[in-house]
Amino acid sequence: MAGRGEITEVDTLSHPRVFALAKNDKWTVANEPLHYDKENRGVGPGLTFGKTMADMNPDVKIGLIPAAVGGTKISYWEPGNERGLYEEALRKAKIAMESGRLKGIIWQQGESDSNEKDAPLYKERLIRLMKSFRKDLGKEEVPIVFGGLGDFLKSKKFHIVNNALKDAADELPNVAFSEASKLGHIGDRLHFNAEAQHENGVNMAKAMRTLIE
Repeated sequence: MAGRGEITEVDTLSHPRVFALAKNDKWTVANEPLHYDKENRGVGPGLTFGKTMADMNPDVKIGLIPAAVGGTKISYWEPGNERGLYEEALRKAKIAMESGRLKGIIWQQGESDSNEKDAPLYKERLIRLMKSFRKDLGKEEVPIVFGGLGDFLKSKKFHIVNNALKDAADELPNVAFSEASKLGHIGDRLHFNAEAQHENGVNMAKAMRTLIE
């Protein structure tokens, strides 16, 4: 979700109605890199998602809440985990909700779980996590979009995780699965390239709009 795609000129173009909650918890005009998790941060699907949602809804402002951390397993996001990722995501979301309405969650993760041990547990963990987010945010029916994994991943177990994302979307109410772009990776068979992330963002926005409507 955080993204490692190469930032080019098109990614430097801001949208007058798309904002992001910055590292200092203040709203700012959204630009790439949207996240601030690691030094090699780059293009993810989030900003394109926001721009597409804004273009679909010309009378609203879009506020993005970057909370992703690259290279993490879904178990790291469980409430109470020592890394505190869940609690930090909740904290940022609640700050954002002081000046707007929480309209949706987008989730694109699972590469680190594409192994023999973790892949079979992914669906159960994902469903439990999304239920926790909804409960703790006081938004039991908030729309959620799951982004699929790239078909270029080295581990053959990624199919298990991808199917888990699809099945969880079918089992949870008001959740949709968005197919992953096939436009490729940055050369490591792990991270989507910028073009693919742009397509992922557009596809996620289309899925989100369908849920909202």
